[in-house]
Amino acid sequence: MNQLLTLLIVLVVFLIIILAGRKDRVGKADAAKESGKKERDEWAKENVLSAYQVQNKRDELTSTIDKKLGADTPDAGMLKKIVNEWAELKLKRFAERRSWVREPEKKED
Repeated sequence: MNQLLTLLIVLVVFLIIILAGRKDRVGKADAAKESGKKERDEWAKENVLSAYQVQNKRDELTSTIDKKLGADTPDAGMLKKIVNEWAELKLKRFAERRSWVREPEKKED
C-alpha cells in the first residue's frame, strides 16, 4: 500500500510539472501570436505607396508649393525640403518593407 501511495504521489507530481510546462509554452505562443497580429495590423493600417506614387506625390506637392508660395521664398524652400525628406523616408520604408523577401539574411548595421 505504501508503494502504491508513493507511486501515485510521484505520478501526480509529474502530471503537475508537465501541465505547468505546457501552460507556460501556450502562454508564450499566445503572446507571440498577439504580437504578430498587432504587427500585421500596423502594417495594414500604414499607407503604403509605391516608388512611382511617392515621386508623383512629391512632384505634385512641389508644384503646389511653387504655385502658392512662389519658387524663391524661404518658406517655399523649407517646405520643399520637408517634402523631399518625406519622400526619401517613404522610399526607404518601401525598400525596407520589401527587403526581407529579397535578402532575408541581411543584417542591419
